[in-house]
Amino acid sequence: MYEEVFNYTGHNANTLSKDDIGSHPSPDGWTIEGDIHEDYYEWVNDFSAKKGHMRVWGDFEKVVYATSKKAYDDFLKYHQPHEWDYWDI
Repeated sequence: MYEEVFNYTGHNANTLSKDDIGSHPSPDGWTIEGDIHEDYYEWVNDFSAKKGHMRVWGDFEKVVYATSKKAYDDFLKYHQPHEWDYWDI
């Protein structure tokens, strides 16, 4: 298993876009589930994703786990988290 730790604190955000979420595989093969939060802006904190036997899950503000570094890198190739400021909403 692979683990990537993030140290976002205070009002700093690092989240997936609501557009990354979908119950059907996107053209890149990843199926991503997560709760969409909304307060003027829409974002996703906790998520889980799968592509074949590869899995990635977690929160880009805390820790993200993957079945392997290869799975993590493949996921990021298509689904980058976005840094922003919670105070902007």
